[in-house]
Amino acid sequence: MAFLLLVEPVAAVAGSLRRFLEGAGHEVSWVASAEEALKAARERPPAVVLAAGTGAVDGESLCRALRAQNASVPVLLMYSPDEEQADTRASQAGADGSLVGPLKRATVLTCVSLLLQRDEARRGASAPSATAPVRVVPPPPPLELEGRRVTREMPAIGAASPASSALSSDFEFLKRLMVMEVKRSRRYRYPIAVLMVELDKFSERAAGLSPASRTVALAEVLRLLHSGIRDIDVAVPFVDSRFVVFLPHTPRSGARVVAERLREKLKAVKVLPEGSASVGVAVSEPPAGKVAPGASHNQVSFGGLLKDAGDALRRAQAAGGDWVEMVAEAATSAKPQDG
Repeated sequence: MAFLLLVEPVAAVAGSLRRFLEGAGHEVSWVASAEEALKAARERPPAVVLAAGTGAVDGESLCRALRAQNASVPVLLMYSPDEEQADTRASQAGADGSLVGPLKRATVLTCVSLLLQRDEARRGASAPSATAPVRVVPPPPPLELEGRRVTREMPAIGAASPASSALSSDFEFLKRLMVMEVKRSRRYRYPIAVLMVELDKFSERAAGLSPASRTVALAEVLRLLHSGIRDIDVAVPFVDSRFVVFLPHTPRSGARVVAERLREKLKAVKVLPEGSASVGVAVSEPPAGKVAPGASHNQVSFGGLLKDAGDALRRAQAAGGDWVEMVAEAATSAKPQDG
């Protein structure tokens, strides 16, 4: 899979994290200090660095040093459960993502997988098919981390999991990572798109289904979504029967193509035949060149894109369904507080 550098001073925590990562096929090198990490990264550049954000290692300072040594290596900082500003601190340190404990195996593996996919896309190492599914992380058994039992509340992104009435852990992680991705899109001027997808009249059509059949239907929807997106795209359950699809490096024209493809694919849901789906699409396309501070494009956020995609989905459904509704250009919500 990939060579990962783990920087964690507590042996018990490092041991659990190594089991998570090596169990997924990754090669892991563990060091306990920032000095060892810098030396190890020079000797063999890792695909991803996972480091404790604060404490004995001071992963934030380590991240800045790694940036000076190798600006391209993805860095994931891990924080304790009482850290309320993890995203902000990690972003200011130049990290690519943050995780807040207690750390679940599925979340750690999902985070690493997404960072690897994004880095691969950025380097242009491959040209994935437009219909290639995202990688699937195999379901793990429970493990212990710092005396706390780690359970699998939801499978990792890429696994066929049903949507739930509450926000899934997949979506919560997607939000944390993509908040930073939105910031990068503004800085480096590349487009991103968010799609909100739902089967039309799902509640009515699924009313006669057993809970098990309803779960199968939602899992099938997620599988079909995965079959219609690239390796670098992400599809996760949102709430109830809705799903979110995140498309990095995708302009309006490309987002519409993907949305129409997914709308057609969801007509093939076997548990609920002869149905249709609607898709709401929000896109951020930062203009080329320098933009004045405070300009509306600088304030585009993942939360704003998500809201706009949801509003567009409702309009598509109100118009009769089986439709893709695009948010008008320059109509993306501004919500600077969440990135």
